[in-house]
Amino acid sequence: LYPCYFDANRSRAEGRRVPSSLAVQNPLAREIATACAQLRLQPVFEAHKLHPKDWANPGRVRLPLKDHDNPFAKQIKNKHHLYVLVARHLQANPTTEQSDALRRVRVPGLAMPKDDEAWPRPAVPRGWKMGSLLPAYSAAMTGGGVSEDAFKDMMKEMQGAGGPG
Repeated sequence: LYPCYFDANRSRAEGRRVPSSLAVQNPLAREIATACAQLRLQPVFEAHKLHPKDWANPGRVRLPLKDHDNPFAKQIKNKHHLYVLVARHLQANPTTEQSDALRRVRVPGLAMPKDDEAWPRPAVPRGWKMGSLLPAYSAAMTGGGVSEDAFKDMMKEMQGAGGPG
């Protein structure tokens, strides 16, 4: 399960798999994993996996639906039924700046905003469909984009590097 399956900003052609009445703003893979865990489905959360149409919102949740040892997997009739159950959980637990799903995944070397600070917003190019609340480890949040003056930055790096001696 990818977050774009539940994103209210996307159309069916753009990857949404639930009706617009069940879609939510800013779905996160960590919250999808929480929904699946509450359904007792043994989710596997893969933080750095990406959907091809949604590079900015990382994360994927894998589920063993055909697990014959898990009696809770039998309560799920099909994939669409699972999508509806997860979407209801996401509607009951919307993503906000204080959401635990934003802050729960820690990446070594990546500074997280403090609890009392506002969550940083990604710089969204015009015309792109992207959530306003993304995990800190998202490619849209890391700030590794193109510099306005790449040549000037390159010269600064070369001057600062200096050789031995």
